[in-house]
Amino acid sequence: MTFSTPEAAESAFYAAFEARDLDAMMAVWARDDSVACIHPMAAPLNGRAAVAAGWRSMFEAAGQFRVQVELAHEVREAGQVIRIVREYLVIGQETEPRPPILATNVYRKEADGWRMMLHHASPLQVGGTPPARTSPMVLH
Repeated sequence: MTFSTPEAAESAFYAAFEARDLDAMMAVWARDDSVACIHPMAAPLNGRAAVAAGWRSMFEAAGQFRVQVELAHEVREAGQVIRIVREYLVIGQETEPRPPILATNVYRKEADGWRMMLHHASPLQVGGTPPARTSPMVLH
């Protein structure tokens, strides 16, 4: 699969995320081991095998959900694009999105198009105090 723009790669990333499709998810990522993924409040996953295992585990544990994405900031350079987005998850039969998750997505231009290098997601809290403990099920 070829992604002609970082936006096309990002769209495919979130489509694979919603579909819980590991093959489609990994098609977005760069083909070398320089990739990394950090799910909210989790340890970094470094390299393709670890990133794939992390997504596989999450897809197996998660129920149906939808993700709405809103661009918050972007940095564009010749061969690399950094996109900071707000992710709004709607889980199961819920009708309203959960509080936003802030994610940094880094894309690199490769010979066959744009590929994801890094996805780092973190709960977004503005004001207030952090929760006393994390919920037992991390969905992303």
